[in-house]
Amino acid sequence: MNPTKIVVIGADAAGASAASQAKRRQKDAHVIMLEKTQDVSYGACGMPYIIGLKKDMEEVAAVSAKDFREKRSIDLRLNEEAIGIDTKKRLVFVKNNLSNHQYELNYDKLIIATGAKSNLPPIEGINQEGVFSLKSLEEGRKLNKYLISENCKKAILIGGGFINLELADNLKKRGLEVVILEKLDSILLEYSDEIRQKAIEELQNNGVKLICLVDIEKIELPLKVYSNKGTFECDVINVSTGFKPNTDFLTGSELNFFSNNAIEVDQKMTTNIEDIFACGDCATIYHKLLKKNVYFPLGTNANKQGRIAGINATSGNEVFEGITGTSVFKLFDLGIAKTGLSVKQAQEAGFEPKVTTIVTNEKAHYLPNNKDIIVTLISDAKTKQLLGAQICSFDGILRINALSVAVYANLKVSEVKYLDFAYSPPYSAVWDAVLICATQADK
Repeated sequence: MNPTKIVVIGADAAGASAASQAKRRQKDAHVIMLEKTQDVSYGACGMPYIIGLKKDMEEVAAVSAKDFREKRSIDLRLNEEAIGIDTKKRLVFVKNNLSNHQYELNYDKLIIATGAKSNLPPIEGINQEGVFSLKSLEEGRKLNKYLISENCKKAILIGGGFINLELADNLKKRGLEVVILEKLDSILLEYSDEIRQKAIEELQNNGVKLICLVDIEKIELPLKVYSNKGTFECDVINVSTGFKPNTDFLTGSELNFFSNNAIEVDQKMTTNIEDIFACGDCATIYHKLLKKNVYFPLGTNANKQGRIAGINATSGNEVFEGITGTSVFKLFDLGIAKTGLSVKQAQEAGFEPKVTTIVTNEKAHYLPNNKDIIVTLISDAKTKQLLGAQICSFDGILRINALSVAVYANLKVSEVKYLDFAYSPPYSAVWDAVLICATQADK
């Protein structure tokens, strides 16, 4: 009897986790992992920091191709791109991106983990030399080399989301002048006014210029950005305006898709077609509070979904209980994090959101270098259920994980205010900021 053939498309977070888990559970299976690039299993979230540290971009790699093949016994095929599938014949159509040779690959189980790609705006000249979109490891390599080879002094960052905010921080560390151009009327619109203003002040205090309500007309060489707010000259540009699922090769297949063309999966990562699974940034994910699928591309979620796909592709029965939408990023000396629902999401879900924000000492008041921490809690006005939380802090940002658990467990603010938090003066006041905010929210 031939061994079970499990084909995994994609070799980054979700795909690598799925392939590894499948092979670990079913050692006699033939696990084939296709990757259209030369890169496998890397931490894209670390790329802005590698740039700031002036280190080699290869340091974000987690597991090497050699280790996948020799230590994990996975048939890894680099530069091999899936260009289509036939679900009835159980075939993947593959093209080698070096030789252009094409072939058909049959499967018993198929796991799709092709991730996401940059959702670039339709700006004339966006493909000019010197314009980047920091998403893939290859793009990270190119940007890192370009900063050195062109001796860049000024950067324009198009889009004011997490990636460009982290990149602004790290480009300043390299001594560049940085300007952020944002289409909307502000950045971090899902956060409370207090946290948003603190972030804007942090940018200003570190010499980053933020310009909002910008409509970009075109980009020309030598690098100039033409917009309704004027013309901006620079040496390098990064565009980060969101992501979209990398599922174009599945057009015409019988798979069910979300509104943005992410693959619809259930909580076991199964699709609507038998023996086909999907996971990571190319797929939907279940939101525990909203009780429905959403699109929330994040490396942590991709790893978890990949693990579950690998288990269930090998006769497992693992269920993903859902996300609460937790994320965090660093902006110079600030950590900014959130979990659960924003006010807008809560309203759309039928809740009556009540917003409570406090600004207080991060540590015991008598300690030196004590700074403010901002905590925002979003609760339902009727039931007092904690719906969401946001934190802006210098040292205590990982309090957000406790609040993620509270949201996950459907705790009320009346329960949160008496949670048994650890206390020591160097880490918090005797009444922790989270407990103070929950007490206010309970009134």
